Amino acid sequence: MKLRVFSALMTVWVVLLTACSGNTATPGTASPTADASAQPSAETAADYKLVTEGKLTYGVAATYPPFEYMADEQYTGFDIEFMEAIARELGLEVEIVAMNFDGLIPALQGKRIDLINSAMFVTEARAAQVDFIKYMGIGRSIVVPKGNKLGIASMNDLSGKTVAVTRGAIEEVYVTEFNAELKAEGKTEIDILALPTANDAVLATENGRAEAFLHSSPGAAYLLKEREGVFEIAQTMESGTQIGIAVNKGETALAGAIEEAVKTLVEKGIYHQLMAKYNLPAEMSLFNR
Repeated sequence: MKLRVFSALMTVWVVLLTACSGNTATPGTASPTADASAQPSAETAADYKLVTEGKLTYGVAATYPPFEYMADEQYTGFDIEFMEAIARELGLEVEIVAMNFDGLIPALQGKRIDLINSAMFVTEARAAQVDFIKYMGIGRSIVVPKGNKLGIASMNDLSGKTVAVTRGAIEEVYVTEFNAELKAEGKTEIDILALPTANDAVLATENGRAEAFLHSSPGAAYLLKEREGVFEIAQTMESGTQIGIAVNKGETALAGAIEEAVKTLVEKGIYHQLMAKYNLPAEMSLFNR
């Protein structure tokens, strides 16, 4: 009798254990350590198709501190941590695809990546190719070797000089547009030295191939801290430029999900905490505290 009762109790226990087992979980459910509130609904997740299920695959040119760069063979910077936080809000992981800056939009349009997360400046030309989720404003600085022997104080002083820029970045566009103004005024145009990465532009100026290079205001401030005594800022200009995360045209569901995640991170204070961590001036924020 006792044996039959024991067997019956064991059967009930096994049934309950099976019902509660993780083996019944469906793909995409939260891991034991995940915040369940950060998981997207099935309807939301079905609205957009990712390159790799369960991951946000993004393109980055990791040569642009303090936004994205390599430290101890690891990707780091504001954008890297910001995207990790966005992915967590969506219940996803991240997959980084590194490439030169001028290859980012072709990679996105070719659907090799889900989005671009690389401090991409928003321009009319780019906005015609991709959609942006804007998250920060930015200025522009002229950086010269320490001592500024040429006395450069403005863009006009760069007339007839060689200026290094990152190929395909907003600085190249800006100098090209400024050259049109110089030409219209009968002045000598700037010799643009377009290079694959921001680091290349820095080295070109340091070794004398260029008299100056253009950099974002936070990037220039970071450089002066990292390379103390090597460079100085000749002028910082208010550019009215914004940077954003880029998705393919028409990817409204994915864009909407990212935009909502960004708003949540602002509300939680994570956005401004990351700005402070990477010494980004508070006035660059597009969001009120």
